[in-house]
Amino acid sequence: MLSVKRWGRSPMSGTVVLGLGNVICSDGGLGVHAISRLHQHYQFPADVELVEGGTAGLRLLPRLADADRAVLIDAVDVGAAPGTLVRLEGDDLDCYVRGVSARATGLADLLHAARQGGKSPSRLVLHGAQPAETGLGTRLSGPVAAALGMLAGRVAADLMPAPERA
Repeated sequence: MLSVKRWGRSPMSGTVVLGLGNVICSDGGLGVHAISRLHQHYQFPADVELVEGGTAGLRLLPRLADADRAVLIDAVDVGAAPGTLVRLEGDDLDCYVRGVSARATGLADLLHAARQGGKSPSRLVLHGAQPAETGLGTRLSGPVAAALGMLAGRVAADLMPAPERA
């Protein structure tokens, strides 16, 4: 049984925001910390669902299947300076997923299964930050903790409806 914290209603053609990672692996738990920050500091339209997916992996597949748009948040190792914010979509996201480390295979498996099953959202974005530490620990490293607020702000900006033009 999937045990995750959720806020908002199931998107059913809306947007799902999945916070991924293991909270006992220091920066590896970034996605879960980001979802908590988003829940505490932002309000979103009714069709946006925030989900602390943690390490649920393929059990999150139904969440992707029901959504038109998915925003994933995770530690993203691209070899940059710790705390560097990362936003990937389209071909850049595909290239990253093909080359992920063993730590991120859950993300790769989830996206591959969604695509193979024809249940991938039409719009998919990965937000994250370059981790400094992914060993045992329940706190984010200094650089990643310092980037958390800006990361949440960038995710929130992606989720807000575009202003109408006059």
